[in-house]
Amino acid sequence: MGRVALEVADIFRTYGPTWRQAQHDRLSLGQLKVMSAIEQCRSAALVGHVLRCEGCGTDQVSYNSCRNRHCPKCQSSAAQR
Repeated sequence: MGRVALEVADIFRTYGPTWRQAQHDRLSLGQLKVMSAIEQCRSAALVGHVLRCEGCGTDQVSYNSCRNRHCPKCQSSAAQR
């Protein structure tokens, strides 16, 4: 039985609003922007595109990445290249 993959974005989406409210006087604009970028990365918020298989007609939605240098998803894919 495999573990559910938990991502930083999931934690930010779940606990971010409450944490930001509690830390509102301690966070810089840059930190807030990074959190927002990570939360939106590869989600419908950043739009995306649909890939269609010509053979079977299956559609696959791929959402755009935030390309923020602090984002674990974006840096992971950059490291693999």
